[in-house]
Amino acid sequence: METLASYVFWTSIYLAVLGIVQWSIPRRSATPAHNRWFILIGLFAALMLGLFVLVPEQHSINSSTVSAYLLPEVVVGTSSGLEYSKQEIYEAFSTQRMLFYTSLGISFVLLLRLLASIIFLMFRIRFNRSVIRHGCTILPVKKQTSPFSFFGFVFIPESLLSDSNLHTILLHEKAHMLKKHSIDLIFTELWTVLFWFHPAVWYLRRELKMQHEYEADQYVINASLDKKAYQKLLLNLSFSGYNFLVANPFNYSPLKKRIMMMNKEIRKNRLQTVTGMLLILPLFFTIFMLQSFVPGPEEVPEPKEEREVIAVDQVGDEHEEDVIFTVVEEQPKFPGGEDARMQFMQHNLKYPEMAKEAGIQGTVFVSFVVEKDGSISNVKILRGLSAEVDKEAVRVVEAMPDWVPGRQRGEEVRVQFNMPIRFTLDEETDPDESKMLERSYLIIIGDEQHTIADRFDIQELNDIIPVEEIGHIEMLTGEEAKSYGYDRVIKISRKEELEFFRGE
Repeated sequence: METLASYVFWTSIYLAVLGIVQWSIPRRSATPAHNRWFILIGLFAALMLGLFVLVPEQHSINSSTVSAYLLPEVVVGTSSGLEYSKQEIYEAFSTQRMLFYTSLGISFVLLLRLLASIIFLMFRIRFNRSVIRHGCTILPVKKQTSPFSFFGFVFIPESLLSDSNLHTILLHEKAHMLKKHSIDLIFTELWTVLFWFHPAVWYLRRELKMQHEYEADQYVINASLDKKAYQKLLLNLSFSGYNFLVANPFNYSPLKKRIMMMNKEIRKNRLQTVTGMLLILPLFFTIFMLQSFVPGPEEVPEPKEEREVIAVDQVGDEHEEDVIFTVVEEQPKFPGGEDARMQFMQHNLKYPEMAKEAGIQGTVFVSFVVEKDGSISNVKILRGLSAEVDKEAVRVVEAMPDWVPGRQRGEEVRVQFNMPIRFTLDEETDPDESKMLERSYLIIIGDEQHTIADRFDIQELNDIIPVEEIGHIEMLTGEEAKSYGYDRVIKISRKEELEFFRGE
């Protein structure tokens, strides 16, 4: 949903810029044909440029990144598992979700409206009788409505078939057919379905229809017909309506603007027109650069000696098939994305009853490998809380569905992940402070020592040592931990220390 929101946000900015530029420059100096293509190309450019947020970002492999990828933390409360469905119901009515589903519902209604118009017109074309007049295919209609065209067909009331102005009406509709205006209308109607909330879309839609009429009117005038007689005909038919979104009506309002355009002498100042239209290029480019800019970590210089850095741990034999990657060009993905992973974990994890009664809470770090076929293997506890909690974390991680495997140089590879899972009690079941102190543990980083209560947030560990600096984590329990005076001891090695001992 975040990616979709990002697409809507950036595309909306492109649309706003397009609408402002169209209103301020091209429509005042360009010909109707130039205005029409400016709007169409601008809408297509906004559509394509906005789609770049959906393109996955390619990251280069850096020698400084050698630890397993740390996934976002999963939070498990006493209301997880079966009880979590209650929380999900409340979340479904959150503001963000309500706005999304409301917008989606309105778009669906508009799409049905558009499809109904197209299907109805196609039905009329298929089953109505047709006649050929002045080289046009006419479908007579009994209802007294304004003449309109849809692709190569003209719908005209039967009463106008014998009218002396029929040739003029057909000339107007023929211009719509020759210039493929029906395609433009379907394209802009699809925009209103997707971006119904954006004022620029409705403005550009109206402007495009006006350019269609200007072009058709000019086509009729160029046929050496009486301009005043043609304008009088428009006025006589101005009170007839039409109800089809994708049709080109003969009397599209406002008539005042059309008559003024017919009487206006258009000076084709190409330099002014081109200058106005090119103004949008630097604006779109600036927005695209802002859209593409993603702040990242400070770059670490590559080693002077060129060598392949794959950032791996070795498991078993030293064969390439057994290499476990920690950094790859394309990271494995949980089916459905991060939101789906969170939902799976929170739906399936259950807080062990013994852990609840004992007041045990805190963060479990689980390591696992996504195999070449996407299956999960090598599930291990890097740092645990209790036998029951650790067992539950391992159970759910092993039950995860197959992931989309990671890829390195176009081939599927094995990739290691670390996943923090935080078990937290509700307020009414929280242990008192004395129990919290009994369950505190020691973190050793080189010569540094830190004592932290067991229910710490993952951010607290990040404050002590950034995750990207961690090279190895070792968990001590039992007699080894008691020798330090604690029940649990975590020994962390920095990456540079590991590289030193490896002789890198």
